[in-house]
Amino acid sequence: MEAEIQTFRDNVDSWIKQIRREFSDFSELPEVVVENSDNIQHNYELIYELRDQVEELKQEINALKLIQIISLKQKVNQKAEQKPQA
Repeated sequence: MEAEIQTFRDNVDSWIKQIRREFSDFSELPEVVVENSDNIQHNYELIYELRDQVEELKQEINALKLIQIISLKQKVNQKAEQKPQA
């Protein structure tokens, strides 16, 4: 009987340790979820910033294209004006 009681106590101690370990793992879970949520939010903010920067670059490229087209047209017009004089 004494051996059975000791085995039962050992089993109960083991169960309690297991329950505490599992509860500790569970209690850490919200921290991981919050950290992941913060990381996801930060990533979205970075994505939106990059999207805005890409849009600005597209506009700058279009402006440079227009400037280059205007410059080329002016050069073509200048050459056209110079040919009849020559």
